[in-house]
Amino acid sequence: MNAKQLTNLLESIERNLTEWIPMGVKELEIKSPAYCLFLWYMDFEGEFTPQFGIATQELLDVVAKSKFEDPVDKYDILWRPQQCADLSVPGCLVVDECDIVESDVEMCYELLASNLGLLDDDLDDDDDEFDDEQEEIAADASDQSLHEDDLSDEEFDEEIEKEFEALEPFREMMNRVGKSLSEVDWKRIMPVTENFVVLVCDYVGYWLSEDFEQCVSSEKIDALIQKGLLMNPGNEEPKQ
Repeated sequence: MNAKQLTNLLESIERNLTEWIPMGVKELEIKSPAYCLFLWYMDFEGEFTPQFGIATQELLDVVAKSKFEDPVDKYDILWRPQQCADLSVPGCLVVDECDIVESDVEMCYELLASNLGLLDDDLDDDDDEFDDEQEEIAADASDQSLHEDDLSDEEFDEEIEKEFEALEPFREMMNRVGKSLSEVDWKRIMPVTENFVVLVCDYVGYWLSEDFEQCVSSEKIDALIQKGLLMNPGNEEPKQ
């Protein structure tokens, strides 16, 4: 892997996201108070461009009036709304793509794909770019999908863990963006609830718990648990 190129890409993505997202959110003219600004990073399947989403009081109100056979569904809707269209209460969500970093992210994922063992780690650190053949190999590797149906549970978990490790530099960068965005005075940009948080997480939601701990303070996590908006990790059953 070309470490210098990766570092430069990550720095560029971090800078652009930190500066641009508040402006992008403001352009959406959100009316209902937001309880969360989601910033999603992607795995190695499909498109790589991060997205941001805004979940508002409208969704909180719908969830509060709903009955769930499985209490966990409540928390999935609140914190994985992008994945909950098939539940009885669809996610009320405003979503936009972070197109400003699209090309940098594409190049970054091509570099990170080498850590998955899907291509030979024969990159020349002295070169500033992949040659054409290496670019094609990296792109093909990064397009390969993980399909749970094709693997045993153990194999699938191993592949997910491999992705988790390969994405670590990108995830760390995204968490820094999240922490920077948490310092923004969001009340000047859109209405927010008392317990508003900025949450950086993977779009599928495999690593939501880990991501939550990385970018939301323990004080805010405790407040969300006390209000019944977040599952208490110390209990076998979700806090109601």
